[in-house]
Amino acid sequence: MNLGKWLLVAVVIAGGVRLWHMHQRSVIDRELLTAADSNGFVPVIMPDGAPRDTVLIFAALNCPSAQAKRANDMATQLKQMGIPAQRTSNYSVANLTREQMPLLTRTNAVMGGAIPIVLVNGVAKANPTVDEVASEYRRDK
Repeated sequence: MNLGKWLLVAVVIAGGVRLWHMHQRSVIDRELLTAADSNGFVPVIMPDGAPRDTVLIFAALNCPSAQAKRANDMATQLKQMGIPAQRTSNYSVANLTREQMPLLTRTNAVMGGAIPIVLVNGVAKANPTVDEVASEYRRDK
């Protein structure tokens, strides 16, 4: 084959891979929408050692970015509302159980979303408002 045919084959393969990834992302997005509660939070795997009844706000610590500043502001506002909040940039789960495996894809999708990522009592949302977080925290109270 000449160089032109090889380039055409490479473009077709790359296009197919791109379409497949777009399809997979739309499937995950649809699943997130159907699993979301009224505040847009979805069930996820909580990180090891996550305190119960505490809002975990994930964003880079000591960072001047707008997202990190928004996370800091969110933590301050939640604490002023009497809601315990903890800023963090680490997420780890040592041992997944068989029952947690279906939540893994959903957890990865949320954690890959817009910062800050907020987790509270087994549910999470990317880039929520302070009001959404407060409402979610108070849901079962």
